[in-house]
Amino acid sequence: MATVPKKSRAAVLVDYNHPAEIQEIDILDPEPGAIIAQVEASTVCGTDVHIFHGKMSEHSGLTLFSRVPLVMGHEIVGRIVELGTGRTKDAADQSLEEGDRIVWAYPWCGKCYYCTIALQPTLCPNVRMYGWGSVREKPYLTGGFAEYVYVKPECHVVKVPDGVDSKVAASATCAFRTVIHNFERFGGLGIQDNVVILGCGPVGLYALALSVVCGAGQVIMVGTPKRRLDLARKWGASHVIDIEEIKDPGERKEMIRKLTDGRGPDVVIECAGPSQAFVQGLDILRSGGRYLVIGQTDPSPISIQARHINLEMKEIVGAVSAAVRHFYKAMQFLKNCRDRFNFMEMLTNTYSLEQVNEALKSMEELKEIKPVILPNQ
Repeated sequence: MATVPKKSRAAVLVDYNHPAEIQEIDILDPEPGAIIAQVEASTVCGTDVHIFHGKMSEHSGLTLFSRVPLVMGHEIVGRIVELGTGRTKDAADQSLEEGDRIVWAYPWCGKCYYCTIALQPTLCPNVRMYGWGSVREKPYLTGGFAEYVYVKPECHVVKVPDGVDSKVAASATCAFRTVIHNFERFGGLGIQDNVVILGCGPVGLYALALSVVCGAGQVIMVGTPKRRLDLARKWGASHVIDIEEIKDPGERKEMIRKLTDGRGPDVVIECAGPSQAFVQGLDILRSGGRYLVIGQTDPSPISIQARHINLEMKEIVGAVSAAVRHFYKAMQFLKNCRDRFNFMEMLTNTYSLEQVNEALKSMEELKEIKPVILPNQ
């Protein structure tokens, strides 16, 4: 059995809009079914930046919200250092041992209406998500910007496949598993589909990769900055449109119509985030098309015309977070497609635990695609 220390260093957000502080947090002994894992890698998500600024706090109007003080980070790969009694296999029936690398879904309660009747656990009102707080509540270490993390008994885990880099796997534990969930609920793509993706951050890039593998007729990526669009081209985007160069939404719409037989795209996938992106995507979509909404967290009110839904027969679908099957599918995609896409190109810089604030700032300023925190290096 590996020697587990009594405390772990962690980057704690004591209050919103204040730099995260390095603190030492108690490592509890694992209860039955729990796991103590050493953090191999934790990547920075755009949501971490929103949490830092308090945009996802209890005042944001969201059903699920952050609670300071909290250990930051929710995109995590851990290496098992101690298994609680009774935890012997992962969700795919693979045996678990010390030294295995794992990812895990949030601890849905498994008892409420959404978990049991609706079979929509990502809507569970009782969940306590990783990287959202609070460090004052047991088991304390529930964020990835730390040397160690406590994986709760309720968390279904999946082993990271051999040959998949831990940094890449971490990047998929929010952006890509959410894309997988959304594509599943959406019903996938057809080989004839002309697809427009709004937003070329990690969510948009993973949506691009999945669209390409699904055989979409063409994929048009709309976003900025150039570095991300260049990677989109490498990953198979048929066309890219830089919103910094083409600022007028009307001009962008006309460009897209010319690329899609004058009708507009069959599918629009919104991965951008701002509420106006949702409006623009709905306007771009052809009559009878399908709209997949992944990136929206903007609480700003918007105005749309309901005729889009009935008279123009536009279908709108979305999903939040992911269940463990989506983590499993994401890991299998990374393994099976690692020779087709250079996922490492998405990972732009590595940072130590002491450099968390620098990484967050760089992400906010769009200098990064996906920064990596390596707490134990």
